[in-house]
Amino acid sequence: MKNYVDLIGRITSDIETRSTQGGTDITNFTLVTSSPVLKDGKPVKKENGYNETYDEFHRITVFNGLGKTLAKHKKKGDVLNVMGRIHYTKWQDQQGNDRYGCEIIANEVLFL
Repeated sequence: MKNYVDLIGRITSDIETRSTQGGTDITNFTLVTSSPVLKDGKPVKKENGYNETYDEFHRITVFNGLGKTLAKHKKKGDVLNVMGRIHYTKWQDQQGNDRYGCEIIANEVLFL
């Protein structure tokens, strides 16, 4: 079994870093990727001849030194290759309703 994600996209938010009481640094940002819109298995073309695309936004979490390096050298708009795993979370809100979240835990980030 394998849980592996490999994304190439642009940073769409300011990179935020915080530290836990235990001393772990946690860095978060959002990455956008684009995929072609398909109809009958073929890309849909715009009037200008380019492929029509849709964007997907991914919440990325990076720990410790890798996160610090990322926050120091990258900013909103930069392109990255993020490799890691999908992590799902479940919690209850103040009304007792179940809520769910999804993020990518990065273990490797390449600056492009």
